[in-house]
Amino acid sequence: MPVRRHGKGWEARVQHLGRRISRTFRSRPDALEFERRTRHRVDDRRVGRASRYSIEEALERWLTGEARALRTERDLRNKVRVMLPHIAGRALEEVGDAAEAVKRAGLADKLAPATINRRLAILRRVANLACNQWNWLDVAVARRVQLLPGERARHVYLTPAQVKRLAAAAGDRRVADAILLAATSGLRRSELLRLEAGDRRAGVLQVTVSKNDRPRLVPLPPEARRVRLPLDLTVDELRKGFDRARARAGMNEIRFHDLRHTYASWLVQAGVPLAAVRDLLGHSSLAVTSRYAHLATKDLRQAVNKGISGKLRRRWRGTGGAGDEAGLKK
Repeated sequence: MPVRRHGKGWEARVQHLGRRISRTFRSRPDALEFERRTRHRVDDRRVGRASRYSIEEALERWLTGEARALRTERDLRNKVRVMLPHIAGRALEEVGDAAEAVKRAGLADKLAPATINRRLAILRRVANLACNQWNWLDVAVARRVQLLPGERARHVYLTPAQVKRLAAAAGDRRVADAILLAATSGLRRSELLRLEAGDRRAGVLQVTVSKNDRPRLVPLPPEARRVRLPLDLTVDELRKGFDRARARAGMNEIRFHDLRHTYASWLVQAGVPLAAVRDLLGHSSLAVTSRYAHLATKDLRQAVNKGISGKLRRRWRGTGGAGDEAGLKK
């Protein structure tokens, strides 16, 4: 029997190549739908035909996999639940149409562009995973999900003294280490929590699992090399510990991700080229890193004044002016 009672739920079973595919659902219709889709996929594989997956299936796989290390499951499921009426029954190939429906609904509810874009970013992420990791799609459809313009960029950069104060207020050594490491390596929260002892060698962190699947090496300053790995923290422990630390430090407006922005700001202000900052942060393109370009304006202006204006003043001294050809030949 493919669908049967199992405890308080309903279990769906499908046999394929001697292997049992089984899942339990709260309702019988959900179990029957899973059994139907799975049988269709089994038939597709037998005849060499590409299977079609729905957006809902992609979201469920993401929620039970990668997303658990990014944010609390309840928060993510709430975002997905709001989108369900606009994605129900749509195939992954239709993610662009689904995104437009989510966008229209958000604008009708007078939501801020940032709120709508957080939902659209979820659709874009699962579309990328479906194509690049899961082999569910042969075509990159993530680009069809266009974010709304008008979102205000958030620029919050801490000073070294503020980072030290925040870490000192943590109380928990593990949380303090996470704060210090985030500010001196630029690693995302999910990347920090995945670190193992063997990921640090000779003062360099090796990030093997990242948001865009690009491994990278991140050298650490001496102050961060004492941090013990792994951090031995769960997502919730880090979130609650960070909330306590910022409250004690009187920095309630600070978010954990601001530590990554802080790292980037320190690099740019120190004159590190944007291409190097991109590689250290693990950005997919230089366009993403360019959000920090404004931080280098002062240093660039000083460099121009010192390197070019100074040289021109020396060469033009005693001439008749900028248009004096004799002066330019001297």
